[in-house]
Amino acid sequence: MLKNSNILYIFTLFFISFAFNIYYGSLGVFPIDTFAFFDSAYSINQGFIPIRDYWTSNGFLVDIIQSIFFWILGVNWYAYLIHSSLVNFLLVFFTFKILIHTGLSSKISLFYSVLVGILAYPAVGVPFSDHHSLIFSILSIYFLIFFIHKNSKLYLFITIFFLFTGFLCKQIPSAFFIILVSFYVIYFSKKNKDYSILYNYLLFGVAITSGFLLILDANDILIKDFFIQYITFPITIGETRTGSFKLIAFILSLVNEFKFFLIIFLIMIYQIIKSKKYNLLDTNIILILMALISLINQELMKNQNIVYFILPILIGIIHSKINQKIKINYFFYIPLIILLSIFITAKYHERYNVDRKFMDLEETDKSKYTNGTLISSNLKGLKWVTTIGQIKIKNEIELLQNSIKYLNSNKKDSVIISYYQFINAEINHSIYSPNRWYTSDGVSYPLNENRYYNYYINFFKKQLIKNNIKIIYTLYPLDKGSFEFVFQDDCIKTKKINNLLSEHKLINCF
Repeated sequence: MLKNSNILYIFTLFFISFAFNIYYGSLGVFPIDTFAFFDSAYSINQGFIPIRDYWTSNGFLVDIIQSIFFWILGVNWYAYLIHSSLVNFLLVFFTFKILIHTGLSSKISLFYSVLVGILAYPAVGVPFSDHHSLIFSILSIYFLIFFIHKNSKLYLFITIFFLFTGFLCKQIPSAFFIILVSFYVIYFSKKNKDYSILYNYLLFGVAITSGFLLILDANDILIKDFFIQYITFPITIGETRTGSFKLIAFILSLVNEFKFFLIIFLIMIYQIIKSKKYNLLDTNIILILMALISLINQELMKNQNIVYFILPILIGIIHSKINQKIKINYFFYIPLIILLSIFITAKYHERYNVDRKFMDLEETDKSKYTNGTLISSNLKGLKWVTTIGQIKIKNEIELLQNSIKYLNSNKKDSVIISYYQFINAEINHSIYSPNRWYTSDGVSYPLNENRYYNYYINFFKKQLIKNNIKIIYTLYPLDKGSFEFVFQDDCIKTKKINNLLSEHKLINCF
């Protein structure tokens, strides 16, 4: 049976993971990110399947998991945040376990794990493919460490499971972690002269992949479609981003952006040198590599930073390595690293949770919010404030209300292309757009110069024809330019409904 203290620790981790994520996740809106998996998950329960029915280059599994939460809890804001809060809890719980495993007491492990829970998912709050992929990849590293220390087939299987799960949430950084874990499995097998470890690793990987392919087949998702949308097209994006890669400039940018990580790395390397145990299987080395991969991925992707929650994990590992038998070292270093961890957490909590930097809301007045229920019955608990509403369109709320009312009365044979991807669920629209995201940077879908451009156009048209679509609605900032390139002829008749909503009739477009 669990001791009362253990129950209290787990409850504390659970409470922090959920409370911070739900509170700060409900503060402000950045539509394209906030609702990235809302309508798409709702539409899965209406029969629309990612890859098969709408184009998606990442987030495949996030959609499916969220659809399960909506199916069980109903389509509402809290069901949306419970999903991401649960992933936040998984991270802090297993961080707690790994820190205890490395020698820290339960109380100190709890302290560092709470800091991780404050910084990890609350920065975005809502389910997000980048966070899911990174968190599940880190969990795979935790279980790799457990496996190395206990040589358990179960831990090896869980390692592979989390790697695969992370990859289906987003390909990068999970692909980098797959390489790292594979290296360690090969190295561990060779070091122990036990090649059954490598055999089991490959066997488990093949088994999970085979099961996944069977699921694709059961849902009429063609392997070719999955491979193009989820594997080869994203590779072309990476080729574009790394085409002008300059190593020296990259390293300098990395050092400049992540100074705290550099300090922590130097301390961890010093501990390794001091111990005179140069072992690749050392937890310090594994976690340094884990953090380094995360930073490199962050710098390559050029997205908002999400990696700062790794700092309390690394500081906790430093704490566990300090020789507590030497009292002067213990009483000198421990307060310093605890203060450092508190300072780092306070700094990034203020920037990302309170100011909502990840959602580009640091310049908005978040005290001037509107209750989400005034916009949609599914958004109870959301404090609606956007940059658009405070800077570009002052009557955003009124326009949204009018747009939703109009769409509810005119939704037949139509799709909605919008960053406000909660509208389908609000009006009980049964048809989802052929694409989850519409951006003009070549990341959401192939542009003209991309080798999959014609494939995408054919896919898009096929979905419109299959669903007998006659009207496409767009909401600002999206407009006709988001989709008109799909059609060769000038067959679109546009009418502006209001300053937010436009109606585009397709006349002999097919």
